[in-house]
Amino acid sequence: MATSDPQNVNPPAPAMKPWRALISRPAQTILWVALFMVLPLFIPALANRLATKDQTYREMIPNPRDLISFNGSAKGPGAGDVTGGQDPGQSGGPDTPVQNQTDKDIEDPSGSLAPFYAALAKSEAKQPGAITRITHYGDSPITNDVITGTVRHQLQIAYGDSGHGFILIDPPWDSYVHQGINFTSNKWDNENLMAPKNAHGLFGLGGASFRADGPGKFAKYGPAEDGDTGKDLAHIDVYFSRQTAGGDFGVSVNGGEPQTVNTAGNEGEPGFAEIKAPGAGPNTFEIRSLTGSIRLFGAVLENDNPGVVYDSLGVIGAYAGLLATTMNEAHWTSQLQHRKPNLVIINYGTNESQYASDEQMAIYDRDLREVIRRIRTAVPDSAILILSPMDRGKRQGGQIITHPAIPKIVAMQRQVALSSNCAFMNMFQAMGGEGTMARWYASKLVGGDLIHTTGKGGAIVGDLIYQALANGYQRYKQLHPAALAPSPKQ
Repeated sequence: MATSDPQNVNPPAPAMKPWRALISRPAQTILWVALFMVLPLFIPALANRLATKDQTYREMIPNPRDLISFNGSAKGPGAGDVTGGQDPGQSGGPDTPVQNQTDKDIEDPSGSLAPFYAALAKSEAKQPGAITRITHYGDSPITNDVITGTVRHQLQIAYGDSGHGFILIDPPWDSYVHQGINFTSNKWDNENLMAPKNAHGLFGLGGASFRADGPGKFAKYGPAEDGDTGKDLAHIDVYFSRQTAGGDFGVSVNGGEPQTVNTAGNEGEPGFAEIKAPGAGPNTFEIRSLTGSIRLFGAVLENDNPGVVYDSLGVIGAYAGLLATTMNEAHWTSQLQHRKPNLVIINYGTNESQYASDEQMAIYDRDLREVIRRIRTAVPDSAILILSPMDRGKRQGGQIITHPAIPKIVAMQRQVALSSNCAFMNMFQAMGGEGTMARWYASKLVGGDLIHTTGKGGAIVGDLIYQALANGYQRYKQLHPAALAPSPKQ
């Protein structure tokens, strides 16, 4: 118990002089520990030797990159705490300085995305005719275009709006919706990669084909009614198949007289018909069946402004192997070569996760490599990004857990991508990793199937993709400062 008796109070110790503080035992200990920790940073060989021998020491050594901070580390829109991921350290837009790579960034050790970034630099510099085209293949999570539409919108706001991109003739499924465009049609006979009616393998660029026998079928495309992109549609490019007794279809602009296109030719030969509006602006286009039997695949809506176009090609129930087995290779080659994408995104894995035995994983590995080979053969100048599946939830014991196959699928895709000199983005990790769907379901970011995002959740995923592409592009620009130089005036 403390006492107030002055005789029982110890006198204060004399103040230690500054120079003595430096040689005190505690100070010496701190200095030795500090030296012990930082010495390997300046002698890499010592760090490697110690880290190899001692797991504890390896965990103690700080990563030199962790000691370096770059300006700007704002989170992207929607990348809130609900994802459960690490602080993204992401770019807030296309002009934010380069960031340290995080779990939300794209892995590209071989620099395979350089051709895509070079095209994007020309678009950003507003060089005449500089359109950067992205073709995104995937399964049901992208069929409503919320994820892909978010990426499209963000890229177009940042680098320019060159139009909508590829869109099918008619929705094969009720969930097929496209953002940033006005689209109506009546019911065409259709088949797709998941429901082929024969073995021809002709499914156009987007994995579905549409037939009409005689007049009466139509598809109408027009400018977006809302938003700040999708207002300028200057021309339409219709993708179709020729047939020995092919009929006619017509394409009209702004309700005018239709231009007739005849589809007769060698059976299965690819056909393309480009129709231009009289000028730029909010033009409308209509495709209408006229005579005989026709097979159409879809249409590309673009303008001539420098910027970005983003094709959303989702098929319900699809998996990557369909592009390697069900799609006719020569036919798909013709579609890709005509489209000339600067970047092809391969985004599957949700449906593969239903069956993930060792035997099936070997098949998925083989099929994904074949898809990469086919794309490289068709469009060797195009960059390829393997985008992993999102988390997939599973109910177990009253809780929601990550489906155990998802991490296996992600690891396989990463290994295939990097060993094939493709870029890879781990969307599973970017959105939060293990247990994400439990958190997202509680926050109403994903539906009751624990697979498909809600509108808000899809926008978050789309923003993560955009931010990853933008971050990679910032790194490219830092290494290639001359890339943004405007072209000489013509």
